[in-house]
Amino acid sequence: MSKLFVNDIIEKTTGNGVQIPGHVVQVVSNFTTANISTTSTSFVSTGLSASITPSSTSSKVFVIVSSPSWYCDNNNAYATVFRDTTNIGNGDYGLMQVYVGAAYAPSTTQVMDSPSSTSSLTYTVHHRVRVGGSSYISYSTYGHFTITLMEIAQ
Repeated sequence: MSKLFVNDIIEKTTGNGVQIPGHVVQVVSNFTTANISTTSTSFVSTGLSASITPSSTSSKVFVIVSSPSWYCDNNNAYATVFRDTTNIGNGDYGLMQVYVGAAYAPSTTQVMDSPSSTSSLTYTVHHRVRVGGSSYISYSTYGHFTITLMEIAQ
């Protein structure tokens, strides 16, 4: 059996990168400490977004959203992630749900996206209420509302 020992792997052509399937190629993250709320029954942007340009059309983008605090004062609230104008969550129910009167509790969700693109992509967190009331995310007292994007080589 042969063994290959190397100290460095350097790409032959600048800009192509060395990609090993299953490994993280790049990470992009953004956060806000703003107080965000809505009374909309349709998904609206929270203003929290991050952009990434995949290096290969076969790459996947792993999206993690973490909120230090989320509260709904009347009925249920939902949050999701849009890739540009496409909701990559579960339709009207998105990726996260908070119930009426839930404590100001942390919420985290993630989704694996297969964008099949090497163009710049913007992922934005949206939220909405079911009927009436308000959805409150990331009250500044509690910390950072964060979105993290990881390109995963395939």
